[in-house]
Amino acid sequence: MGPEVLWCVQELVAVGKADKLKGYELVKAVHLDAKPWSVDDELLTPTFKLKRPQLQKKYQVVLDAMYSGLKE
Repeated sequence: MGPEVLWCVQELVAVGKADKLKGYELVKAVHLDAKPWSVDDELLTPTFKLKRPQLQKKYQVVLDAMYSGLKE
């Protein structure tokens, strides 16, 4: 995890703890993508709703790595 991502996770955890969230509700990992999602790359509908199957297909490797990192 790069320093920007680590900082982001730490900030999200701090906010969650301040709001008295449970441990399972706190953010454990984040993936930041430099390219915004768009309708043109078919990750959003014309009304800017998420196309979840396409997003999962695009980020499956990232998701798997995040979940495997949580088990360690």
